[in-house]
Amino acid sequence: MAPAVSGSGPSDVAAAGASVAQNFSKFFSPTTPAAEKVGLLQNGQQLTAVLQGFAGNPLAAKASVTVTAVHFTSATTADVTYNLCQGGSPALPNAKGKAVLENGTWKVSDTTLCALVALSNNGKSVPGCS
Repeated sequence: MAPAVSGSGPSDVAAAGASVAQNFSKFFSPTTPAAEKVGLLQNGQQLTAVLQGFAGNPLAAKASVTVTAVHFTSATTADVTYNLCQGGSPALPNAKGKAVLENGTWKVSDTTLCALVALSNNGKSVPGCS
């Protein structure tokens, strides 16, 4: 099911919304190789240690994401509403995140990943996340 897309900024809002949803799902999929995830994360090169820690979390191995809404706040940023599922069941429904356009690719914002890592780490930040 396609997410609800709203807001303005990109020249083709529908296509950009589909790209955001696809890249969010791909980023959080346990089957996506780590090297590909780096390219789907804002500042991915600087956050490889955070990505490795996230990938090593047993919950991440069963996680999937379904994007339900994308609201563009500019030509290069969007608010994203998604369901984070564990083994197919919603574990974090209607979660809020952000997407950014970086080097022509819609990516999961670093703040979105860092917030999830902190959540799974009892609220503690990890190196690489401020």
